Amino acid sequence: MRVLLINPSWDGLVSGHGRRYNRAWPPLDLLNCAGLLEEDGHRVELIDARASWLSPQALGQKAQSFDRVFITSSPIDRWQCPNLDFQPFLDTVGCLPPDRTHILGAHGTLLPETVLRQTRARCVVLGEPERTVQELCRAESLAEVSGIAFLEEGVLRRTVAREPLDVNRLPVPAYHLADLNRYSYELLGRRFVLLEGSRGCPWSCHFCLLEMYGRCYRKREPGLVLRDLETAVEKHGARSGYFIDLEFTVHRALVEELCAFLIRKRYDFRWTCQTRLDTVEPEMLEKMKKAGCGLIHYGVESGSPRVLESINKRITLNRIREGMEMTRKAGIETACFFMFGFPGETDRDRRQTIEVARQLNPTYASFHMAAPYPGTHLHRLQEEEAGLPFSECFRQVGTSQELRQVTRRALKQFYLRPGYILDRLVHGNPSSWYRQARLFWNFLR
Repeated sequence: MRVLLINPSWDGLVSGHGRRYNRAWPPLDLLNCAGLLEEDGHRVELIDARASWLSPQALGQKAQSFDRVFITSSPIDRWQCPNLDFQPFLDTVGCLPPDRTHILGAHGTLLPETVLRQTRARCVVLGEPERTVQELCRAESLAEVSGIAFLEEGVLRRTVAREPLDVNRLPVPAYHLADLNRYSYELLGRRFVLLEGSRGCPWSCHFCLLEMYGRCYRKREPGLVLRDLETAVEKHGARSGYFIDLEFTVHRALVEELCAFLIRKRYDFRWTCQTRLDTVEPEMLEKMKKAGCGLIHYGVESGSPRVLESINKRITLNRIREGMEMTRKAGIETACFFMFGFPGETDRDRRQTIEVARQLNPTYASFHMAAPYPGTHLHRLQEEEAGLPFSECFRQVGTSQELRQVTRRALKQFYLRPGYILDRLVHGNPSSWYRQARLFWNFLR
C-alpha cells in the first residue's frame, strides 16, 4: 500500500491569530507512524509543507496516487498549543481526496464531529496517532479500528477508546524521510531533530492541554532513546536536537544515561529540553552542560504567587529563582515562558509577571495570552459555552486587544533594556542576532 503523511504549512512565520510561531520542526509523530508502516511493508512518503512549502493544490494532486492519506493539524510539537486559526488547514484538506484522507491532531481529537463535517474526511484519529494509523492501514473497515471517529449516514460514530500507547514499542523514527537540512532551531542550530524520552505529564496545571497524550505519564527506556539519538547523529547527520518531553528532568534515569552517553561519544551535537524549575539540581545541570545541553525551556507562567496557585502550577517564586540561579551557574542558556489572561488576573498581577521576568533575566523570554483550549480546566473555569462552532472555540482565544497590548509591552520592557542588548552583543552568537530580531519584530506586529 502507498501511504502519504502530510504536515501542512500554516499562515506565515507568526500566525496572525493567537501569535503562534510556525517553526519548521521535524514532525516526530509522523516519523514514528512512518517507521511502523514501513515495518508492515508499506511504501511511505512524508511531505512537510512547513519545511518545504507546497501549495494545497499541489498537495492535492500529489495525494491522488496514494491509497491512504494522513494529514495532521498539529504535529507533536503542537500537541499542547495547536494553532488557533483553522482555515489554513481546511484550505489544504479541501484539496485532498476525502475518501482516502484521515485527520490527525488536537483539533479533531477535541471536536471530531465538527472537523469531520468541515473536512469530509474519512475519519479522525483521536489522540496519539501511531498505532491507530498502523491499524487504519491494516483494517478492512473503520469499525475494526479503535480510537477513531467517523460519520456513518451523517451520524457521528466513535469506536472503542484506544489504550495509551506503549512508548517502548515505538520504532526508530523514519529520519530518512526528513531532509534535516531543512530543519533548524534559531536558538540552537541546524540539522535539527526531535527526540522523545517520555510522553505526558505528571502535573496537572489548569492551562495545559493534555488530550493528545491520553492523560497519563509514560517513560521510555533510556536505551531506546539512546538508540534513536545514535541513529539520528551517526546515520543521518543530526547536529542539534530537542527532547520534546513535557518535563524532561523528571525522568532522572534518562538524564543520567543520556549525559553519560553523550560525554562518552563526544558528538558534535547540541541539545535542548523543557522542564520545571523545581526538578533541576546543580549536579544534574553540570552534567547536562558537559553533555552538550545549550538551552533549557522553563515554564514560569506568572510572576504572581496568587495566580500561580490559582492555575495549580504548584511551584513558588523562590523555587523558580533558585532553579534559574542553578542553571545560570551551570552555564546553560534559558528560555522562559510567561502568559497573561488567567481568570481573575489583575493589572497588578501582570506588572508582577513583567517584573519577575526582568529579575530572572533569562536568555530569552516568551510572552503569550493564555489559551483556554477546549478540554482544559482553564476552559471550564472560564465557562466557555459547550457546542460552539469549531471556528469560534478557537477564534475567541486570544482576541483581547487589551492582552495583546500587555504582551507587546512585556516584550518591549524585557528585550529593549540597554543591559540586555549589551549582554547579547557581548555574549550572544552573531549569527542568531538577525533571527532573534526578526522573531521579536513579528511578535510585535
